Amino acid sequence: MDKFFRRIYRLMLCILTLMMIFTSFTYANEDFKKFKNLDERMAYLKSVIEYIEKNYEGEITEEELMEGAYKGVFEALDPHSNYFKPDEYEQFAIENTGVYGGIGVTISINDGKIVVTETMAGSPAQKTGLKVGDVIRSINDQDIKQYKLKQATDLLFGEPGTEVKLGIERKEQAHILNFDIVREEIKVNPVVSKILNSNIGYIKIDTFNKNTSENVEKVLKEFQNKNIKGLILDLRGNLGGLLYEAVNVADPFIPKGPVVHIDYKNKKRETLYSKKERVNMHLVVLVNELTASASEIVAGAIQDTKSGVIVGTKTYGKGTVQHTNLMINGGGIKLTIAEYLTPSERRIDGIGIQPDIVVKNTKNINRQDIKTFNNMIEDENATLGDKGLNVYGAQQRLKFLGYEKIEITGLLDGVTSNAIKEFQQLNGLAIDGILDKKTRDKLNEKVEEMYNGEEKDLQLERGIEILNDRINNEK
Repeated sequence: MDKFFRRIYRLMLCILTLMMIFTSFTYANEDFKKFKNLDERMAYLKSVIEYIEKNYEGEITEEELMEGAYKGVFEALDPHSNYFKPDEYEQFAIENTGVYGGIGVTISINDGKIVVTETMAGSPAQKTGLKVGDVIRSINDQDIKQYKLKQATDLLFGEPGTEVKLGIERKEQAHILNFDIVREEIKVNPVVSKILNSNIGYIKIDTFNKNTSENVEKVLKEFQNKNIKGLILDLRGNLGGLLYEAVNVADPFIPKGPVVHIDYKNKKRETLYSKKERVNMHLVVLVNELTASASEIVAGAIQDTKSGVIVGTKTYGKGTVQHTNLMINGGGIKLTIAEYLTPSERRIDGIGIQPDIVVKNTKNINRQDIKTFNNMIEDENATLGDKGLNVYGAQQRLKFLGYEKIEITGLLDGVTSNAIKEFQQLNGLAIDGILDKKTRDKLNEKVEEMYNGEEKDLQLERGIEILNDRINNEK
């Protein structure tokens, strides 16, 4: 009997196999429909969604499927074109414009608690008495102990003129403090400024929102009133923002003329110009690999017009322009519509901006490299064209200190000679490009300082050195 069933089993298996092969062959030779227009493709999408709704084992709504389809359309485009769901677009708009309804407070999660980390000057939060370090226990009588940061942030947002109630835990208080705070229109200021060494101004721009150029202009007037001679414009970590704000920021730093060329799909070109008088300050711009888009417009215009010195590492390389639209469902789209070029018509997209002076910060450097450095123990001085172990060791140290263009070959070539001259100038040595004992000792000293000391902002230090040198040469 067992043999009989085994024969039946093998027979059925053969029949099923033949059926699968025949079915596959039939499908492979079937003529599939080719869509001729958008209406036919939309009908096909509708049939796919209906099939999923009918057969999918999990929980899914038609709205969720359609949101996925909308996003899928943009996945076929470049990485900077996106579809936003309504809640995503609302957050994008706040970040892009720098204007929202709220209480003017920054919060974070610390040990599982929602903690106030900053209150904006003149904001409702500050005027009502919220303090840095306050723990928010409730919002509008809702316990937020288990809330994620975005959930708590969303509750703080609201229309200007509306009220939000906060329950606050404060270290020196035994009971919960209640604050009723009226929301206002909050304008985010992305500009931080200070004065360094009494005669150098410093401006850091985090993003280009609607408030950026206005605040930069205020700081520049303040610096001019204080007779500041040099300026550091820090664009590191600035991923971009509004195109016209970037143009407005670049305006006072360059001569009258083109700031950026914008090439659209239809080959039409638009050129945006600077119109203001250039500020009378020596200028250094700090950039890094996270300097992108609108920031690269500013840096590129300053570099092309030789209005300042670009210091840091190569920028991100985003040279495209996006246009945003609010959609009827409350969502939005961000679509790449053009490519921008610098005043001299340089392409930036996928390329980036190479600094005039390359400097890497210590956090980007592997300290273990020092263990492989060649000792510089030869007595002879090395000049242009010489080869030797001293040159090899000097090149290792110069590269470690941020002179990125150097190739470690042991040959004192023109690039190495120029790097030695620049190092000598910045460190008060005779500027002759000769690798002598004083230069070797100073190289060892600087490497040792970097190795033993805390991480330093070498890019900022180099910028200050450049400005001090130029200001002193004026005297």
